[in-house]
Amino acid sequence: MRITSCAVLLAFGCVSTAVAAADAAVDFPSRPLRFIVPFTPGTGMDNIARLVGEKLFESWKQPVIVENKTGLAGHLGAEQVARSAPDGYTLVVTASNLVITSILYPSPTFNPMKDLTPVMIAARGTNSLAVNPGKGYRTMADLVAAAKANPGKINFASAGVGSPSHILLAEFEDATHTSFLHVPYKGTAPGVNDVIAGHVDAMFVATHTLRPFVESGQLRNLGVSSPERQRSAPGVPSFAELGITPGMPAWYGFLAPKGTPAAVIDKLNKEMTRILELPDVKSALEKTGLDVKPSSPRALQELMDMQLARFTQIIRKNNITAN
Repeated sequence: MRITSCAVLLAFGCVSTAVAAADAAVDFPSRPLRFIVPFTPGTGMDNIARLVGEKLFESWKQPVIVENKTGLAGHLGAEQVARSAPDGYTLVVTASNLVITSILYPSPTFNPMKDLTPVMIAARGTNSLAVNPGKGYRTMADLVAAAKANPGKINFASAGVGSPSHILLAEFEDATHTSFLHVPYKGTAPGVNDVIAGHVDAMFVATHTLRPFVESGQLRNLGVSSPERQRSAPGVPSFAELGITPGMPAWYGFLAPKGTPAAVIDKLNKEMTRILELPDVKSALEKTGLDVKPSSPRALQELMDMQLARFTQIIRKNNITAN
């Protein structure tokens, strides 16, 4: 009888917990939400946060505060969210660099892969290989041939040691059997400026960021690291077309603190999916070069797990460490 009673009590407790979680979702949100963007204003995730936040206010009648908290390649902002109450009111709007920082900045108090819960992928992006037009590399084949003839001598910029552009360079070297001279900068902008000035030869840059420099003739886009051509650069061949294995896809998405009720995650996912599929929101983001493809929480978790395995392999093989 004791076992039976305990089983009944346990079952009752589980039901009560489930009911409480469902009730929390029914009442959610009853106060303002906060989106932490661990990068500067104007970035892809910042644009997503502000557009989605505006529409959430329209539908839920609760303000959405967007806060930019930079530091450690997005690690600090993500950690702040992980330490917030797991109630769905504080989310981080970040990108695939989150997986990289989980490897480069190991901490006993914060692990992005374990302390955050995926809500959704909001959009995907691509990177392109940019070169200075005066360097003579008219095609990808030109650059690869020059690199093979001069191993370790052609300068290749990145946004910093361990940055996504650095990881892409390592992947590119593996795929093309080449070796470049890595020149890390403190951010994308100074690296791009030096490629334009001719101080370095090449750099991986987000396709939408690169577009105005290509249109002005300051830079040349040799290829987009993706399986197919991109809407924002239709005249540029994809890596797959060029016979080069594309680097891991870039994603932009929302994550919540671990322990956030599944019913709340589901409610956030459904409403933000609806918003991202609105014609005006989708058009605004696609004009910046992002591919709007809302996903389930599970899809983001699976992609992060896959990237963790791949990035760990690349980082260890190339002895990449944080600055």
